Amino acid sequence: MSESNNCYIASGTIIRGTITSNGDIRVDGVISGTVNTQGRLIVGEAGAVDGELVTNFAEIAGKMELKKIDSQSVRFTSTARFKGDIEVNSIEVEPGAQIEGHISMKK
Repeated sequence: MSESNNCYIASGTIIRGTITSNGDIRVDGVISGTVNTQGRLIVGEAGAVDGELVTNFAEIAGKMELKKIDSQSVRFTSTARFKGDIEVNSIEVEPGAQIEGHISMKK
């Protein structure tokens, strides 16, 4: 992540509500709500997001239970646990990632 306009949600932190950002967001804590960022969203192995996500790029290593991801690109690492719907231009899934839901590719 670059230095400017970034947000870090540390382990042990719980946020409920809507987060809007122009920068990157890294989550090692918990977000319950909507995340809208023009940057990247990275969810670490200990991180969790429950709600809705709109971003340009998401890298998921932790647990996500979403109504929807709307993103240009999503990468699921081997430790990812995802449940929900995905609308995306490109997707990468490492062996071991668990995905449950519907994936639709944008035109």
